Amino acid sequence: MTGTVRRRSGAGFACAAFTTALIIFSAVATVYAQDELTMLEDTVEGPYALAGTLHVTDPQALSLLVAIDHQDADNTYAVRLTPGATTIERIAGGNAVAIGRGRAHGPFEADSDLELTVRRDGWRIEVIVDREVLARAWDSILPAGAVGYQVAGGEIVEPMLQPIGGVYMTDPFERLPNLPVQGTWEDVQGTWKLQSLRMDEQSDRMEADKSANAFSYLGRSADGPGITCTGYWFWNDYSIAAAVRPIETDTLGLVAYFQNPENYIAARWTSALSEAEDADRLQLVAVVGGRQSVLAEGRGGHIPGQWYRLELRVCDGLVQVFVDDEPRLAARADLFGQGQPGLYCEGSAGTSFDSVVIEDWQVLADDFEQSSPGRWVVQNGTWRVDGGKMRGAGAGAVAFTGRREWGRYAHAADLAVDGRAGVGLVACGVEGRYFALRIGGRGSGVPYEGQAQLVRVEGGQATVLASTPAAVDFSAPHRARLVVDEGLLTGYLDDKRILDAFDVDATGGLIGLYADGGGAGVFDNVYLTMLPPRRIARVAKEFAESDEHPEMVEWASTRAPWIKPEDDGGTWWTKGDYYGDKSIVFDIPRVGQVTGEVRLRLDTEPDDPQAGLTLVIAAQQGSKTLELTLLHGEEQVGQTTYEVASEPCPVRFERRGTWAVVVIDGSVVFNEKL
Repeated sequence: MTGTVRRRSGAGFACAAFTTALIIFSAVATVYAQDELTMLEDTVEGPYALAGTLHVTDPQALSLLVAIDHQDADNTYAVRLTPGATTIERIAGGNAVAIGRGRAHGPFEADSDLELTVRRDGWRIEVIVDREVLARAWDSILPAGAVGYQVAGGEIVEPMLQPIGGVYMTDPFERLPNLPVQGTWEDVQGTWKLQSLRMDEQSDRMEADKSANAFSYLGRSADGPGITCTGYWFWNDYSIAAAVRPIETDTLGLVAYFQNPENYIAARWTSALSEAEDADRLQLVAVVGGRQSVLAEGRGGHIPGQWYRLELRVCDGLVQVFVDDEPRLAARADLFGQGQPGLYCEGSAGTSFDSVVIEDWQVLADDFEQSSPGRWVVQNGTWRVDGGKMRGAGAGAVAFTGRREWGRYAHAADLAVDGRAGVGLVACGVEGRYFALRIGGRGSGVPYEGQAQLVRVEGGQATVLASTPAAVDFSAPHRARLVVDEGLLTGYLDDKRILDAFDVDATGGLIGLYADGGGAGVFDNVYLTMLPPRRIARVAKEFAESDEHPEMVEWASTRAPWIKPEDDGGTWWTKGDYYGDKSIVFDIPRVGQVTGEVRLRLDTEPDDPQAGLTLVIAAQQGSKTLELTLLHGEEQVGQTTYEVASEPCPVRFERRGTWAVVVIDGSVVFNEKL
């Protein structure tokens, strides 16, 4: 991350190319009304935003048409903005279909300038006018194409196409003198500086190269909140997380969708020990035109001097706050739709920020209170939104949504039935194949009545991967969840884990809803979230040694979590206890140059090393073939050989639910049910 791109506060936009990946195409339109589209680009691949200033000259006659993915007049997405409505249409083969949902901006004023952005972001189309999301649609049927516009009653000043790409930035605030913080962060308000984690008179003399983490970023404010930002104006759908430490009882927080000091969204956290009227609260606030409003709040404040992990997430109008990975607040807001992330503080005592991570965050939430045509694509059966619910009927009826690129996620919904029907969730939808958690409740009349099953459906044929009894009464809703984690499928019912299965093809894809039988499936409160990165116990290829400072090895090297064996060739045991799913990941260098054997152990302990899972890997000099043996206790559950192609050869040994999984060089060689 080398800089920021910011909008001007005036009528136009300013963009500086701080990275070679940001290429901007621009054109200027000064014609009051065009008979044809003004084209900006013939074909635009990848996510982008059309941005400019909409100058209104005749509010009553204002009419804006933006064409994206444009092939010709009969094949395009048409975004229309008038005083009475904002709409998005998919025109395919000359047939126009309204997709998504939209609302009117309200009265326009003559000789006014409004910020305009039309985003094409993966499968999503968004229209943002005057810092409000007026329309949002989800569709990916049409291929990439040209971008153009046509306007009457006004003009677009300085339109441009901005590639928007992904979101990622980390900052531990470790800096050498020639790398100032200001190269990454833009201090908007308050005072911000690098600060040693020590807060005594010696802190200014500490040397960065003699500390594992010498610095944090210290913010203070006087009049109004202190804010520092990073990233780009076009960032959206992201999470910003940071370690935060209040020195005294000052208020602290995080910022998202920052436009300027008078327009942003913030997570605002007061102290439990403060004497202010708003003490002991966590709030989601929106600042619009300099006026602050509370979107959501809850009790519970921070304690001075303690480190916390605070996280703010924004996507598709959903805003969430987490403290130490626990969900605390959620609200909906169609404000801004994009903007920079940042850090927030109030008070003169100061707040320390460290270990900032900003990354893409995708979520899908649908309560069916409003129909969103185009968001759900019917594969078979009949589907409709009725009375705040999605209803599906037919034999093996499926409706899909989402993106094929999605992987490692949890997909949940409230399930009920009307009549005699089976019901369920779908995941990993790709061409001709999907996986489903389907449940035949009492009286459902389906062949799997009284059972919950994980099935693989390919070419219209269902293969049962796992099954368990489930005599559920679906006359009232039950919450189901299907988790996809790199081949492992896990089904939950009312937050209880009921079954799992492993399939090497279950790595990601579209999500969906499933109904079966003579009645109808009834669905509500669909929610999808991406799984956080799995924590991995790493076996390093070598352990750091230091003859001069042996005490440093215990805390500053990869040896710290491990106990060195007394004899050469003994077992290195980890010092901690690990529960649930776990992995060992490492590389084997120079396969074929030496003869040797390694034994990896999971779910065991030094007093009884044979009790759990053991993977034996044997190599021979002069051969690229590894011999692999998997043991559960003393029982051999798998044996095979693998021809190594990579140098070094990556190995992953995992306990995944009730499965043992071994991946060599990217290929699954064992997936055994325990």
